[in-house]
Amino acid sequence: MSEVHAIKFHKQSINTVGLDWIFAYPLPTSDSPFSLTPLSIMFPGKMMEDQGCTVEYWDARWDPPEMLDDYIREAKNIGVSAFTGHQCAYAADILERAKQINPKIITHIGGHHARLCTEDVKREPFVDQVWPNRSYHEHSFPFSKAAQRLWKRGDWQYLTSNGCPYACGFCALRSAWEPRGLDQVEREINVLAELTGFKEVSFLDPNIGYHKHKIDGVTHRINRVERMKAIGSILKPLGIRWDGNVRSDYVDEEYTQALADSGCYSLEFGAESGDDWFLKNVIKKGHGTSSIRNANRCMAGSGISIMNSFIKGCPGETREQWLHTAEFIDELVAINPEARVSCYRFTPYPGGPLYDCAVRGEGVERFDPPKTMREWGNMPLMVDPVYWTVGLNFRMDNTTKNFPGSDWALIEPFVLEARRLWKERRPEDFAHSAEVERLIEFQIRKHNAQVRAVA
Repeated sequence: MSEVHAIKFHKQSINTVGLDWIFAYPLPTSDSPFSLTPLSIMFPGKMMEDQGCTVEYWDARWDPPEMLDDYIREAKNIGVSAFTGHQCAYAADILERAKQINPKIITHIGGHHARLCTEDVKREPFVDQVWPNRSYHEHSFPFSKAAQRLWKRGDWQYLTSNGCPYACGFCALRSAWEPRGLDQVEREINVLAELTGFKEVSFLDPNIGYHKHKIDGVTHRINRVERMKAIGSILKPLGIRWDGNVRSDYVDEEYTQALADSGCYSLEFGAESGDDWFLKNVIKKGHGTSSIRNANRCMAGSGISIMNSFIKGCPGETREQWLHTAEFIDELVAINPEARVSCYRFTPYPGGPLYDCAVRGEGVERFDPPKTMREWGNMPLMVDPVYWTVGLNFRMDNTTKNFPGSDWALIEPFVLEARRLWKERRPEDFAHSAEVERLIEFQIRKHNAQVRAVA
């Protein structure tokens, strides 16, 4: 029995009076700075609506807990989505509470964590059903009456394509690339623009610029420049600009111009490493540092803000290779002074080849994976002194936004310390990570409270 059939069986085997489904979106992090449209619950919700089910939605970033409790009392099924990490603990809290309030409710969990740690999740005492597929109903347009309020708040997020066929060593998201038809993109964006009035959209696409897909077993090639121009022709009459991510090896002068003309204002490059050998042979990015360098050179002066994202501490990385990355970061900022940089600590997320290396202790301290959702939720992820040092040097856009006016005095001493340590190539010696994190969390909470008060 397929997973979708099993889910249908639950619906058909219970009383059809009342609410069939509540789909709940847990907090992504403790301060929840991201307010993007919760597509991970909206697509499966639309799948159930298309099967004739009654569906409601709840988002922890916006909706009160009492609303969720009321839905749980009436619902026959509750579904949550969770990414591996902090969100898992919040998802566990929701499902456990659902069982306490309504012992008859059938609990479901999907998302990346359920897909990558399926057997562990099945053993959770508060989980009845695991959804292990990579996607559910992502071809659809989740625009029901119940879902419309989710579109109208926060930051608008949309998919113009699904999947990424590359096999980077740290990533577990490899899948076939499927572009959304341009006619469908135009219809849906026009509907959403009229509903929300939003003038910015984040494209969630794992790979917005890929160029090959299969239809009935036949491979078709797409000109990425022409596709970007077509997307721009949809957005420009509506006055909408966009941000997203793209592979640096796609970028040349022609593609840069197409991106800029389409209304793109911010892009992220997954740079990962500044050591050419490590990037090609361990990260297995599919390109070398020359592509990253060229992409930053093309983007300089384009009006598109660039984020170069790096990883430190992957299995097998040496001190010398990390120093090559530090030197490369300085080089990129010299090429494109407006470029931003982040550097995350390697975290062994399940599914990628480097995760297996970490579990075996090959080239890195042996990693003992958590077994429960709450253990994953409580594990420190991705951030360390290097993350904060790099951020306080090369993410001044966020820092100045988080600490406007007189609030700047709160963060300035830490910025000066981070700049000194970066010049000395001692970012790991930044001793104020916890304090800076608390400061930023406080500022974000304050900002979110103001935004939600207006909303």
